[in-house]
Amino acid sequence: MPDKSCSQEFAYQPILSKEQASVAIALRYRISSNESIGEDEALRAANTIINAFIHSGLDDLLRHRLAFIPVTWALLDSDLLKLLPAERIALELSCPEELNEKCLERCSELRSMGYTLVLDDFDESLHMCALLDSIDIVSLDAKALQEGRGAATLDRLRQCPVKLLVRGVDTQETFEALRHRGFDLYQGYYFAHFTAISEQRADPGKLAVLDIIARLEADEDDNRIEEAFKSNPALALQLLRLVNSSAFALRTKINSIKHAFAILGRRQLTRWLQVLLFALDRSDGSASPLMELALRRARFMEYVLIYRTHKSSTQMQDAAYLAGLLSLSDVLMGWPIAKIAERLNLADEIRLALLERSGPIGRLIVLCEKLEAADFDGANEIAAELLLPLEAVMTAQNEALIWAHGICSPASAEETTPEPENL
Repeated sequence: MPDKSCSQEFAYQPILSKEQASVAIALRYRISSNESIGEDEALRAANTIINAFIHSGLDDLLRHRLAFIPVTWALLDSDLLKLLPAERIALELSCPEELNEKCLERCSELRSMGYTLVLDDFDESLHMCALLDSIDIVSLDAKALQEGRGAATLDRLRQCPVKLLVRGVDTQETFEALRHRGFDLYQGYYFAHFTAISEQRADPGKLAVLDIIARLEADEDDNRIEEAFKSNPALALQLLRLVNSSAFALRTKINSIKHAFAILGRRQLTRWLQVLLFALDRSDGSASPLMELALRRARFMEYVLIYRTHKSSTQMQDAAYLAGLLSLSDVLMGWPIAKIAERLNLADEIRLALLERSGPIGRLIVLCEKLEAADFDGANEIAAELLLPLEAVMTAQNEALIWAHGICSPASAEETTPEPENL
């Protein structure tokens, strides 16, 4: 009998509001099998989505966000959808060539059951206009909008009670231009796009954190590091707020930097300083999407190495964590990565990983980038190069996603799921 095994690959991309808050996650998946999908298409797709949503722990993650999931019309018409919690799912539909009354009725039924329905692109055909009555969000392409295509369609959509999501937003300039045009939701990594600024304009708080991290890496005396905090009491206060957050789950509240040294030790204090570097990106203290992405990379790179070393703590894992976090520090600081590496006096292994993406740690950064882009072929190639099994990569990705979300989303937040109209 033929082998019917199949592998499931996932990627997760943030969806942001116009205030640049992360309000949803777009799940991208691929099912690899040595047999044709055929009549089992809906079953395979449903199993893949259920595995991602429930078995990986994403159920907890999505208490505060919706999951945008692309579905085929075969799955849309299947009762398997009932296995997924409607209030947390946004179904992304690509309109078939022939949109019949049965499809329209099914969309209306799913919406009445509590699902959010998202339509990829739109034209003004009769059936498509009828479908709008059951649609909550319409997804549009950023490049087409920037080129002025579909102006009449856009005017038509603005007259309907639907939210407008723009996908493929890759630069800050594109985001700003589209935000001024009044779009509601944005999908893309524009917030991780590097833009150089002068040293004079660099945030002094971030510079202070960089310098303290450098002192810790240089193994300077505790008193000298404590003095650096005393000269910047606001920074010390922000660090204490962070380490006392629910994400760290300490039994004893830390009340001073000296206390932090005693309770945390230098290794953990350094890690929380690295997190603080990104937390300073928002003046209101909220987590930025850049912070969450950097934490995802750091945790993923650290965690996936457990499968290589079979140990929970190694020097290489610490180096991978640091490199993952710093891989987006050029975006944060507005400086070239080489300048940051020099200021921190990084070890060659980490410096070359950041500058050239070389060595095992550098290749792990590339693996992160491939997963973020949902480039499954590229991710598989890097994983094979590093002797990492697909299951290990997917597990590490899920663990990193949930861990980063736990730091970026305070436990005091109300345990509710966002309604579509609040996205």
